[in-house]
Amino acid sequence: MTQPNNAPIDTHAHIVPESLVEEARAAGRTLGVTVEDTDSGPALQFQGLVPLRPLGGLARMEPRLEWMERQGVGIQILASWLDIQGYTLPAVHAATWARLFNEHLAQVINDNPGRFRGLATVPLQDGALAARELEYAVNKLGMLGTMLAADPVDQDLAKESFEPLWAAAEQLDVPVVLHPPSHGFGGSIEPSYLTFSLGRTLDTTITAAKLILEGLFDRHPNLKMVLVHGGGFLPYQAARIDNGYRSGNGKPTQLKRDKPSDYLPLLYYDNVAVSTEAVRMMRDIAGAEHILLGSDYVFAGTSDPLTANIVGAGFDDREVSLICCGNAQRLFLKESGS
Repeated sequence: MTQPNNAPIDTHAHIVPESLVEEARAAGRTLGVTVEDTDSGPALQFQGLVPLRPLGGLARMEPRLEWMERQGVGIQILASWLDIQGYTLPAVHAATWARLFNEHLAQVINDNPGRFRGLATVPLQDGALAARELEYAVNKLGMLGTMLAADPVDQDLAKESFEPLWAAAEQLDVPVVLHPPSHGFGGSIEPSYLTFSLGRTLDTTITAAKLILEGLFDRHPNLKMVLVHGGGFLPYQAARIDNGYRSGNGKPTQLKRDKPSDYLPLLYYDNVAVSTEAVRMMRDIAGAEHILLGSDYVFAGTSDPLTANIVGAGFDDREVSLICCGNAQRLFLKESGS
């Protein structure tokens, strides 16, 4: 179905293509990937990672399309479920797995013309391998960028070895979306009932702060980075990071800007699961031009309008139009925004 140009664009959604599951069932064991059949459906399992829950709606297309119709979503930008990115596999196997995921995702997009676009999975064990896969996925498969796990097991995105990936994203002029996995730092906080609601936002907060403090955006000033879930706690606690930087206790490198919070307006933030007050803060920090609409489907695919906290924040029509589609058109689709 052809959607109007001003239809909302959902920039934050997850998928595991059903065809990928079947390929993993047939040949994944050689990479360290197996499929466990459960009463609740198939579950992908990875060498070196704790058992994962069944995929559920991640692999089902009809409910997704029906939900998009109810929400009036024109395009949904799809990315992997972060836990199946293969970040505990040997690097060469992770690279093969990333390529498989990207090719299967490209097929989903081709099978549903005009409804979906994709964000690549890259192997986070090796920055050079990740850069090569991003280049392939963008140039050959039409991916719009990449979504990275903010705190992948045994990896640290602030390491120098990731420089090839940042350089590739900057040169390709595609965004990097930072998203917490289930098994990062925040996934182990207690009590466990706060893991989903608060724990995972710690991964985004800490990793984004490290990247700023380590000078990533000085070295790559044109790099476009998106922080999901409103940036976690980063916008709210930025003054504490500034204080640590100024005191010298939290100053790993000399930044070109006066203080770490000066880099917040460079970043993009989505409205997933944040309050109207937080959305207004995001607007005050970075402008309406840096806020994106997202659902976190299937994990938080709400029955309420995706724009509820945007409209509730009292934004004017121009700002709402930017957040609903214009910003995504410009950042991801390279089209002129509203």
